[in-house]
Amino acid sequence: MGRFAQWRGMVLEQGHRLRGALRRPEELDDPFDPTGSLNRLDALVEGFAAGQPVRWSLAGQPRPLPGPVDAVAYRIIEESLTNAGRHAPGAPVAVRLRYDATGITIEVRDEGTGALPFSGDSQDAGRGLLGVRRRAERLGGTLSAGPRAGGGFTVRAALPAPEELAE
Repeated sequence: MGRFAQWRGMVLEQGHRLRGALRRPEELDDPFDPTGSLNRLDALVEGFAAGQPVRWSLAGQPRPLPGPVDAVAYRIIEESLTNAGRHAPGAPVAVRLRYDATGITIEVRDEGTGALPFSGDSQDAGRGLLGVRRRAERLGGTLSAGPRAGGGFTVRAALPAPEELAE
């Protein structure tokens, strides 16, 4: 029973990694998986800020987003912060959200030394960036990621959420 309890605890703690490892490469992430919301952005940033400085800013008039767009926006920020912590530990990170009439733009920039360019090919990137790119595209949005000329790495996404749909 003790070993079973250990195994159960490990699966509960690391289950997301196990699901990712068992997923076939051609399988897409589900963009409608309600794992997060921008309503919880403070808690997400606070959780990462314990290991490195993270600041976030907001432009435009925030408004409720359709559920899938909200979940994908949260997931993009979560994955970007995870990558910054992994590839640029201790480097400052800036998260910027901009709402406009057509949707929301997300930009996450770290001040690390940079990383390999993200081409969207699974050979170049981990499943995380590839997965959030696919999620954004399935919603009609875009995602780009890559090193900046002066150092650091930027993830930028634009997700459609016209104002008239949010009301």
